[in-house]
Amino acid sequence: MRKPSVLFVDDDLDIQQAVGITLETAGFEVVFAENGLQALEKFRTVGLDLIILDVMMPVMSGLQVCKIIRQKSSIPILLLTAKGREEDVVTGIEAGADDYVIKPLRPRELVARIQALMRRSNGHGQPNRKRLAYDNLTLDLDAHRVIYRDKSIPVSPLEFQLLKYLMQNPGTVFSKEDLLQNVWGYASSGSDMNMIEATVRRLRKKVETDPSNPKYIKTVWGSGYRLGD
Repeated sequence: MRKPSVLFVDDDLDIQQAVGITLETAGFEVVFAENGLQALEKFRTVGLDLIILDVMMPVMSGLQVCKIIRQKSSIPILLLTAKGREEDVVTGIEAGADDYVIKPLRPRELVARIQALMRRSNGHGQPNRKRLAYDNLTLDLDAHRVIYRDKSIPVSPLEFQLLKYLMQNPGTVFSKEDLLQNVWGYASSGSDMNMIEATVRRLRKKVETDPSNPKYIKTVWGSGYRLGD
């Protein structure tokens, strides 16, 4: 069986070496790039399953690379950075990232997050249903497409899985901790709550006619989120 291929982009060669050993030990094939332009070249020429981008890089930042790749592909993208403020997390998710890991790196956490991303991308453990529908919003599970009023809406793998989880349980209120466990695939920490909020906002911009007054993804203050009334 082919090993999953991960592109790791960081200009620090010591970090490249450490992460490379960690990921290879965990069963991944690792491809490296030192800057944003190299990353885009690898993306175009190498068959990849997931991309890890350092945010602060020469030539082109990880955020810029993330935006360019997201316009062309739904490949899972994980951002890696020393900047952990709420606005930094929100900016990363708004750029199209599926996850955000703050340095210093913890090898077991990095591997767990990559594995969770891969499971989400492959639809691992999800019920075998062809379509989900709620009002004018439809999910084509085979094609991984979101359709609103017969128009296809481009979404990332993370956004697709979040919407899928909500649509499988319409009217049910899910806490942020529940969403992190069942959509993101790992236990919660403080900064991850910001990531959920940013992802919900980004998804609303795509599927809601009026994101400030959502029809589909509702906020239940003090409790979490639900699909519809």
